[in-house]
Amino acid sequence: MNILLVEDEPKIRQGLRDIISDVIKHNLSLHEASNGKEALDWLRTGGSVDLVITDIRMGEMNGLELLKRIKSLYPELALIVISGHDEFGYAREALRYGVLDYLLKPIERVELATLLNKVKEALREKRGGDAENEQGDDQQEKGRLLIRKVKELVRQSLGQDISLQFLAEHVYLHPKYLSDLFKRETGQNLSEYVTKMRLEKARLLLKDTTLKIADIAEMCGFANHKYFASLFKQHVGQTPSEFRES
Repeated sequence: MNILLVEDEPKIRQGLRDIISDVIKHNLSLHEASNGKEALDWLRTGGSVDLVITDIRMGEMNGLELLKRIKSLYPELALIVISGHDEFGYAREALRYGVLDYLLKPIERVELATLLNKVKEALREKRGGDAENEQGDDQQEKGRLLIRKVKELVRQSLGQDISLQFLAEHVYLHPKYLSDLFKRETGQNLSEYVTKMRLEKARLLLKDTTLKIADIAEMCGFANHKYFASLFKQHVGQTPSEFRES
């Protein structure tokens, strides 16, 4: 955990440092500042922290002003405020800036340890969620790449039999898994996509060539030219001959 400790009294800062180091025994990076300005300057130079623990009454820039700046510039940071018994009004104002909690001086070891463990757990859950999201994003990207590969394979194979089994074997997937994946990624059935691509190629050949309709049907993967003509009219609204002449 990366922590920025902001306290202007050296003895108190030393005591807090000892407690923090004792509670977080591993993977601790502790940075210190003696006032709000020093802390903010350090953050602006690229200092990376998960938690800021700050006193309220300090010279140059007090804790409340520091909290205000941090919430504006680094809203994701967790914040803990330290205050004296006579500063409860300040502590209450600090809560407006989204602080996790506030501690009264003298600092109770158990209370600080409890808060630190609370922050550790929250960070662990957040990072675990981020990892799951990244893993999910990776899976989605793999799925999209796979679908692009399948579509390219379909376009290259329009003149032959394109079965689900044929496509699945070429991308090393179970046929049902490929079928479900294609539907999920594109919103249409794989067989519908194949038919759409066959008819699209037929439309181009009808307009750009003088090939016989039966030959075009065969080139587009239709063994029966009568079935091709019927399917073409069903999808395009015209027979192949009517489409060619239009």
